[in-house]
Order: sequence, then structure tokens, then C-alpha cells
Amino acid sequence: MVKATKRTKPPTDHKVTEYFTVRKSIRKTKIQVLKEQQRSLEALIRSETEEGLEFSYIDGKGRGVFASKNFEKGDFVVEYSGDFISLIEANEREEQYAQDETTGCFMYYFKYKDQTFCIDATQETGKLGRLINHSRTSSNLYTKTVLVDGLPRLVLLAKDSIKRGQELLYDYGDRSRESIKHHPWLKY
Repeated sequence: MVKATKRTKPPTDHKVTEYFTVRKSIRKTKIQVLKEQQRSLEALIRSETEEGLEFSYIDGKGRGVFASKNFEKGDFVVEYSGDFISLIEANEREEQYAQDETTGCFMYYFKYKDQTFCIDATQETGKLGRLINHSRTSSNLYTKTVLVDGLPRLVLLAKDSIKRGQELLYDYGDRSRESIKHHPWLKY
């Protein structure tokens, strides 16, 4: 016959970490990654970064901007910068620009949180974002609105990988009959 023995409970005042080291994940959450990307974009905008860009004249087209380095999909390329103005002032400026045929119009209207804004980059400033040409079918950039210091700013990001020497293009998004009538190249 087997004699029954009294079982004792193992001590409960010990923690697993006393026996094994704690292994923490170094992976970042999606929210952390998005916050880091936002901070990076804000820093690039504040520093007015325009690295990897050069402009050149294109026969029959005028000025254009080309990549002087490779860009990967999603990379910041340049900000579309200019005067951040109200819609009332934008209408006044458009009328003024229409009076002088030698003045181009580099107004960019966009919506952010159901409100329309305008950036006027008509004045020559040396900033290259304003010189990037339109292509509806071959664009390699896209616009993104980034909130910096309480104001929405427009940046152009690489839609796909861009090789050095490629012309930078994005879709201006203007599909109005009036615009296409005066600028048929907006269709392409």
C-alpha cells in the first residue's frame, strides 16, 4: 500500500520575471509609425528642403523639374509653397493675373477637412514645387496635405519609384470645361 503524502503549494510570492528575463518587442505600433512620419514631414517642410531636384527648359513645354537623385515610393519630394490666401483674395488675384497675359497663374486650390484653401505660387521665388508640370496619365507624384503649426501645407510625394533624370509630374486635378477650353493639355 502506498502511503498518501500531503502536497504543499508552490510559493506564490515569486514572479515569473525572477526566473526569466522580460523580452520587450522593438516593433512600433502603426500609430507610432504614423506619428514619426508626420514629424519627419513637418521637419522637411519647416527646413524648406528641396534636395534631389533640378529644373530645365523643355521644348514646347517651358520649364520643368527633374529628379537629380532616385526617390522611393512615398518619399517626400517637395512642398508646393507660396502665399496661403483666402478664397476672396484668390479671386481678386486671379482677376489681376488675367489682365496681364505675360503673368502665369500658379494658384492651387485644395480641400482640407471640408474647407477650401488656396496657395498662390505665382510670384517667382526660386521654389521648385511651383514648376512641376501636369500629367493626368503619367504622373509620378501625388499631393498630400500636412498640418504644420495649425496650417494645412501641400507636399508632393513619390507615387512610385522615381529614377534620376525623370521629369517630375503630378495631376493638377482640374477637370472644369472652362480650364480645359483654355488649357487643353489638362486632359492628358
